Amino acid sequence: MHTELVLDQAGDLLNGGRAGQAATLLAPVVGEQPGNIEAWLLLARANLELRRPAAALDAARQALRLEPNGVEVLYWVSASYTAAGRHDVAITAASAGCTEDPGNPRLVERHGRALLAAGRVAEAERVLSAGAEFAWYDADLHVAHGVALFAAGRPLSAREAHSRALAIEPEHSRAQGELRRITAAEQRIVDAESLVRCTDEFAESLRIPAGGIATAPAPAAGVLAHLSTVVFAVCVAALLVLGVLDRVTSLAVPASLTVSLLCAAASAAFVTLLARRPG
Repeated sequence: MHTELVLDQAGDLLNGGRAGQAATLLAPVVGEQPGNIEAWLLLARANLELRRPAAALDAARQALRLEPNGVEVLYWVSASYTAAGRHDVAITAASAGCTEDPGNPRLVERHGRALLAAGRVAEAERVLSAGAEFAWYDADLHVAHGVALFAAGRPLSAREAHSRALAIEPEHSRAQGELRRITAAEQRIVDAESLVRCTDEFAESLRIPAGGIATAPAPAAGVLAHLSTVVFAVCVAALLVLGVLDRVTSLAVPASLTVSLLCAAASAAFVTLLARRPG
């Protein structure tokens, strides 16, 4: 029961954009229960959101060993291999997932996006077109198809695909974002040459190089926390010195100086707390 609550909490953290906290919460779970597939998959997802492709791939592989044909496992294995830039394996895993659960729109989308990341735009468009025709009710799949259409040099068809997604889900944020992208791009398209250049640039932006996505740099929060801690310590020390001087000498300590130091110490303490918050 405790593990289920932890996994539910990790899922909520991921949905709330706090992948770092989720990863911290999940680490002891997979350590104590290495056979827990759900925990491994949540950890893979957290590491992907944290731009740690190697760690995500390791977690996804652990789940794959436990359930080689699980469709959810194959989804995250494919996503992790894509992030690592290992496109052939990512495409194979996504295709295997589609074979295990034909017509699953989420797996079809993963297959299409794996192909887009590999630079195989025409194949991606065909896969997503067939999927969107079958799973016409899935807004996410229409958005993915629209992305592939734009990358293939068909902005008008892409706009139609995103409009279909909005007809299904009027507040679909990704569809709205892609339509804004197309509208902005159309300002640059004046002839066939500019159309090719613009859509080729977009297709290239979808590609992930063979080395994988850039690993997220070490957060500046650690440096900020250290500096603010030092400032806090200096302010407290200065306040102590002023207090001693005020007690044992006739030196008049300006009240404004004391107030300034107190404010600086409080600000430094607040910054330290913010910087050290996980995820």
